[in-house]
Amino acid sequence: MSNKLRHQKSLVKLIYEVQNETASSSQLRELADLLRGDPEAQRLYVFLMDMHAELILEEEFVAPEQWDLFNDHSAHELPAKKLPSKRKSAAHYVLLTFCYFIPLTVLSFFAYQAAQPVPHTQVAVIDEMAEGLLIQENRHLSENEPLLTGHTYQLQQGVAKLRMNSGAEVILESPATFELLHHNSIRLRKGTLAAEVESEAVGFVVETPSQRVVDLGTRFGVSVDATGTSETHVFQGKVVCAQQEEDHGESLTHLLTTGQAIQIKSDGSAPLPLKTNENKFTRALRFQAQIERLKGAIEYRQEMPAQIGAGDFTSSQHIFLFQERKGLVLSEEITVWKPPHPGAPANQKEIRQVIPKGTKVNVFLLHLDGPHQDAQGQDHPRVQLSGTIHFKYPVLGGFKTDKDFYAFDQILGSADVNYDNPQFGPSGRGIDSSDKTELSEEGKTLNVSWSQRGGGGIGRDQIRILVATEE
Repeated sequence: MSNKLRHQKSLVKLIYEVQNETASSSQLRELADLLRGDPEAQRLYVFLMDMHAELILEEEFVAPEQWDLFNDHSAHELPAKKLPSKRKSAAHYVLLTFCYFIPLTVLSFFAYQAAQPVPHTQVAVIDEMAEGLLIQENRHLSENEPLLTGHTYQLQQGVAKLRMNSGAEVILESPATFELLHHNSIRLRKGTLAAEVESEAVGFVVETPSQRVVDLGTRFGVSVDATGTSETHVFQGKVVCAQQEEDHGESLTHLLTTGQAIQIKSDGSAPLPLKTNENKFTRALRFQAQIERLKGAIEYRQEMPAQIGAGDFTSSQHIFLFQERKGLVLSEEITVWKPPHPGAPANQKEIRQVIPKGTKVNVFLLHLDGPHQDAQGQDHPRVQLSGTIHFKYPVLGGFKTDKDFYAFDQILGSADVNYDNPQFGPSGRGIDSSDKTELSEEGKTLNVSWSQRGGGGIGRDQIRILVATEE
């Protein structure tokens, strides 16, 4: 038998022992070790959780948009279910039982292990700060300093990015008080954080006074106020939230997916379902995107809408800045348009330049689509907006024509976004000569002043921007 098969057999056996509640302490520790640091085992873990979620939602609950998880029913009261009209095989129920018990059991234990403090162990490093003042026992900490378990840290001003030993990235906004429990878990006592978790850190845990959040490979935010009330907002992916119980009794778990949020109070009252609100995490999300400042009508959104065709995402107040790709390594060299500097002659020849293959970039979409009609059904007047974006690193160039947009949507755009409205099909994208777009001499500040007609036009003002991820 190969080592791989022995490993898989051991993993299945341990899960079986946990399922049957016969696992010893040493077996539980062994299971945690098998899951931790093994991407294949973690992928199996995520797969089982996904299967569990899909089957249980299909078999036991109504559609997510009709969830009634947080009503006044008691914790053990289940809604009446219609009996199935067709008898299903025994194998169906075995599979359903397997998918119900194993993922939740593994999830609970994985979260339990991640939340156990390991005394005075280095589990993270201060990766970066912006005007940050991070203190531990009256000692000011600096970038690249290690962070240990067993200490309480206070971020008194600014924003700080922590790099957990597991690979999870955590952005904290001041004021915040937190502790590190493990190389893949943090306790947020007060304040706001945004986390981005890649596959190697799946199972990352955030503890708060009122809930435990277990990541399933995602981007999410958590905030805790002075009363211990906490909110979890999912920007992309999935998390599982468990309400903290003072008596350590059985706690309800809630699966949240993209666009969903939950508020849980520390007094044990019923959780409140919410919609994701990025505005609660503005500083952290901008820092994560390497955006230093925004002025005027520019509004940053980390997550793009599923469809952004003509008339799909309109505003008379904002030019939206979306992050399409983060840390993309170009698979080929790309020729881009370089916006002119302020004061450049109107008749100056357009500058084109080549970004070499292998360059690492962040890709952004700047988007303006004015409302076509007002509330009374009349043609909406022309929209005129302006604003400024200060990036941390230089703008390498971009695209401003329909031809370039459609040529590079698959390479540079978001795979989860439909860039056209099916009603209109491919329609005007880009900017024209009346839309002013300028790039500062140092290359980090983009100024725009755009106008967009109302009254039934199907065009959009857009540019796609490629920004360096380092100097």
